[in-house]
Amino acid sequence: MTKQSKDKILETATRLFYFQGFHGTGLNQIIQESGSPKGSLYHYFPEGKEQLAEAAIELSKRRIGASIQRYMNEFEDVEVALNAHILAMAELFDMESGLEEHSFSIMPFGLLAAESAFMNERLRKACGDTYKYWESIYYTKLISNGYSDESTVIISKAVSAMIEGAVTLSLSQRSNEPLLNISKVIPAILAQYK
Repeated sequence: MTKQSKDKILETATRLFYFQGFHGTGLNQIIQESGSPKGSLYHYFPEGKEQLAEAAIELSKRRIGASIQRYMNEFEDVEVALNAHILAMAELFDMESGLEEHSFSIMPFGLLAAESAFMNERLRKACGDTYKYWESIYYTKLISNGYSDESTVIISKAVSAMIEGAVTLSLSQRSNEPLLNISKVIPAILAQYK
């Protein structure tokens, strides 16, 4: 068994959990779509589906965090950085296969977070920690742009919540309009707390 096999299982599970949720994704489907033997899944994830979902959340935390950080580093002005990040997500809806191929590596995973909140404390905590991590990236950028600590906490949490809600609406409507609307209100929110 190789690390490549573990990575393939984890990548497949992350994609499936993103689009189908925890309860909508079966281990047999993960095994089949990853092309891995059943023994590999239990070798790498002996606690089964819950451990695999937690690893998928951690992978998403790092991967999406790196995407957010890239935009925060690329642009000095926080407004420009936030809007570049939001518009990158919105552009996926204009690509022929953007959602299916790329969304789970750049957009938050609301379905998994929502269904785990009441049913699985381990996954709820992992999702909560992930959102806090992403908010900390916004927080650091806002502080570097001269916002007060109090304002930065409010804005970073609001931006995170708006993005999560807009992603859910955009996916359900198959439209980037909710994400584009966020980019329109970012300047007003930032101005209010400057």
